[in-house]
Amino acid sequence: MNENITTKDLLNLILGNQETPKTTESKEMELEQAISYFLANQIKNSDDTLKYYKIEFNCLKTYFKMFDIRSTKDLNNDFALKLINTKKAEGVKNCTINKMLGTIKAMLNYLVKENLITESHITMKKLKYKEAKLIIPTPEEILRFKKYMDNQAPLEYRVMFYILIDTGLRRSSIANLLITDINLDEQSIIPSHTKENNEIKVYFGNKTKSLITEFIMLKKGLKSKFLFPSKSPQKPIEATTITKIFIGIRNELGIPSISPHRLRHYFGTNLIRNNVNPEVVRKLLGHSSIYMTQRYINLNDNALKSASINYSLADNL
Repeated sequence: MNENITTKDLLNLILGNQETPKTTESKEMELEQAISYFLANQIKNSDDTLKYYKIEFNCLKTYFKMFDIRSTKDLNNDFALKLINTKKAEGVKNCTINKMLGTIKAMLNYLVKENLITESHITMKKLKYKEAKLIIPTPEEILRFKKYMDNQAPLEYRVMFYILIDTGLRRSSIANLLITDINLDEQSIIPSHTKENNEIKVYFGNKTKSLITEFIMLKKGLKSKFLFPSKSPQKPIEATTITKIFIGIRNELGIPSISPHRLRHYFGTNLIRNNVNPEVVRKLLGHSSIYMTQRYINLNDNALKSASINYSLADNL
């Protein structure tokens, strides 16, 4: 027998025991650190790819905060399901949701490859595109919602609604509007916060101008730079707060087709129906390419048929 064998080894040999392997602690990263590292190491990709990731993470910030996501461990299937359900309730298309989830997966997979985290906790597959239907409120539904806003809603909600239907701005841009973004004389807005960080300029009508003017005067005592400050005047409201306000009203009225995002769709579609040049629509919606505008605006078969028949060259020459 080996004289160097220890008593512990001898006991294990007699009992047939083996050493219990030491468990390797799961490696995770703080969320902000993970995102920063991922973006900083995308230099091998194109500028467009880096810009794309930055845009998606900028959109995701609200939901990370909403669901208290603090580390890569929190980015799991449970979070993914909550994100999907929330975005669907907002009327967002599946392809857009897939982009958000795809960005998170790309980061997690990269961190696994770099041996900075143990594994990716999101294993859900992509959503099917055909499940998502573009829902645009009807003019009658818009009028019902407008009637409620005019007669029963607080001034703050009315201002939000009129800016939405008059400009087509995204809710995140509206939530972060600075008072200095608004030119009342010109009746225009150049939002300081946009999804793609590009400069856009939109215009509003006399009714919206009147409401904004009244609202600014009412809020003057708060000394906030934001048009819609949160409880803390130095911070804007969350974009999700606008969604919650509109969902609450639509549920009360029984109009499930209304949401801030769908009002944006209505704005764009209304311009197209009134023969506004698609390039003008693209600029007003802040799209980086005309392709995005064509996908965004739902021109159904009936609209196409009506346009073809009404403007038939054979019938009108």
